[in-house]
Amino acid sequence: MRTRCIGPNPKTFAIIFERYVSAGKADRAVKVFLSMHEYGCSQDLHSFNTLLDVLCKSKRVEMAYSFFKVFRGRFRADTVSYNIIANGWCLIKRTPKALEILKQMVERGFEPTISTYNILLKGFFRADQIKEAWEFFLQMKKRRCEIDVITYTTVVHGFGVAGEIHKARKVFNEMIKVGILPSVATYNAFIQVLCKKDNLENALVVFEEMIQKGYVPNATTYAVIIRGLCHAGKMVRAMEFMERMKDDECIPTVQTYNVVIRYFCEAGDLEKALEIFEKMCSGDCLPNLDTYNILISAMFVRKKADDLLVAGKLLIEMVDRGFMPRRFIFNRVLNGLLLTGNQAFAKDILRVQSRCGKLPRHFKL
Repeated sequence: MRTRCIGPNPKTFAIIFERYVSAGKADRAVKVFLSMHEYGCSQDLHSFNTLLDVLCKSKRVEMAYSFFKVFRGRFRADTVSYNIIANGWCLIKRTPKALEILKQMVERGFEPTISTYNILLKGFFRADQIKEAWEFFLQMKKRRCEIDVITYTTVVHGFGVAGEIHKARKVFNEMIKVGILPSVATYNAFIQVLCKKDNLENALVVFEEMIQKGYVPNATTYAVIIRGLCHAGKMVRAMEFMERMKDDECIPTVQTYNVVIRYFCEAGDLEKALEIFEKMCSGDCLPNLDTYNILISAMFVRKKADDLLVAGKLLIEMVDRGFMPRRFIFNRVLNGLLLTGNQAFAKDILRVQSRCGKLPRHFKL
């Protein structure tokens, strides 16, 4: 970049921060931040907040907080800076520390925003502090905070995950009464907890109510319903929702396909699983590593020679698409083919395995 007289910009450094932290080299990310000016890009409040956010989301909160304390004066930390640190403490379930940040904000003359309060509220639910979350929510209403749809969605989801469906439903109904309309995300959260903690039919009723009120379900809405139907063993209805999803011009994600394929495999209907896989490959959503692993593993259940041939073909296709199977998968398919008398195909697999650098030591071509 330097030789072409093109200097890195703040987005470049944001990517570098994220890459270093993801690789477990958070200290290098900090050093890069401190050297930004050497590359013609001055550090400012935005880049400061970006680094804090990357560190906190990777749960390096202690490091982020130490860095924050040293440099908050120099970069004139704002409400966003404090919110990032508070959220970091909440992510690692240390809500007392998050409350300390709230206190510091007020002491330094910053007015907490609704985002600040929502961060704390979600933090209490994440830490399974249900009583504290409810009391905090009541305090928000008492202080006349401008409670928004995110606040209510957090409470609905939080109570639902805790298994308190009655309270989740009560809060859901309350938000409508006070004039805060649920968003699609609110419906998704409510439907999800109904599927997991209550009753699938109740979730379907809420789904239909959502549509009647003019809401358009998104990929997440359908994914939640389809997963719930699969878990209940209602595969025919799950497939009906897959088609309904396409009719609504909502493309199923690879995760949704994987859920359906996995449940068909577990039900022993490998033919249907493979049929869905073929539709997936010919459509707008390509399989990922998990898709292949699910199908290849399923091919060993019936212990049929034909199934193992399919496993071998899937393995080769998987490699051709750029995925790297684990050595265990290679060896399992190889041994299965040898045991069922498919020596010729086993040699093909062995060549692919050799090409991938995962050749077993005791095998020779």
